[in-house]
Amino acid sequence: MSDDKDRLGDKLRKKERAEEDRYFAEQDREKMEKLRAQTAPKPTLGLCPRCGIALVQKDQLGVAIDECSQCRGVWLDAGELETIVERQDEGWTSRWVRSLLSRDS
Repeated sequence: MSDDKDRLGDKLRKKERAEEDRYFAEQDREKMEKLRAQTAPKPTLGLCPRCGIALVQKDQLGVAIDECSQCRGVWLDAGELETIVERQDEGWTSRWVRSLLSRDS
């Protein structure tokens, strides 16, 4: 009978240790998430999200895209990729007319 008590006591101690380990692991994970959130670079308008260099605006088929001069990354705003893809299949005359119209405005 005493052997059964010892096994039950061992199981209870192991369960307590496991719960304690789980508690501290959760605390550590929460602290790491807070630390990552504090140190994560915040996106800044006009700066490359990858390297922090100022972005240069370039014209691609009548769409102003942002390009990094250092890492050569290209950054598009919402809808710009779709517009470029649509205009890619246009003929040279459509592009020429659009360029003339954009100069007038």
